[in-house]
Amino acid sequence: IVVGVGKGAREGLLIKDAASLEKLHRVDVIVADKTGTITKGQPELISLVNLSSRPDEEILGILAALEKKSEHPLAKAITAAAHGSLTLPAVTDFEALRGRGLRGRIGGTEYLAGNLALIESAGLKTKPEIIEAETAKGRTPVILATAGEILAIALVADPLKPEAKNAISQLHKMGIKVVMLTGDHRNTARHIADQAGINEVLAEAMPQDKLARIKELQTEGHIVAMAGDG
Repeated sequence: IVVGVGKGAREGLLIKDAASLEKLHRVDVIVADKTGTITKGQPELISLVNLSSRPDEEILGILAALEKKSEHPLAKAITAAAHGSLTLPAVTDFEALRGRGLRGRIGGTEYLAGNLALIESAGLKTKPEIIEAETAKGRTPVILATAGEILAIALVADPLKPEAKNAISQLHKMGIKVVMLTGDHRNTARHIADQAGINEVLAEAMPQDKLARIKELQTEGHIVAMAGDG
């Protein structure tokens, strides 16, 4: 045990106590987040589908101003696309909506930016043909809307980590099942899971849904490890 803890430390792995290392030996299911765990966590804005009559620069500026206040990895892709080329408007009354997106006020108008669940909860109709086609390519939609209309759909891609497929293959050889839990769209999640060779996917999941699935696995008698920050 002492040697194992020491070897782990040299590899940058901090093991908090001997009991944790002993329990890890018995793990038969590993649950992982998608963004930043299976994928690189370095997303890139691929395209912006502008559904409004406003200029693309104005729409991107509004979205980037909102996302600048967010800590989510996908926000970095949008702010990076606007960096240096646009002056971002001021945002007030900002609120992060866990597992769904965010809201904020710009110039007297309240905006929403986030996933399908957020937009549908506001009673707005999305563009299913765009969402389905783009998520099938592994892209994540970030939808910008006001209370009355959808303004744009930003499409963000976050590629698989180069080492992910091999790591999951090694886990399978050890008899360990891999489950991916993500708040992302089901098509995007399935695309990444297929690339990585992952057994099971729970998509469009809130943090409490992830916890519930872990508890289910434990109730079934599995020893579960979680990788990621979800």
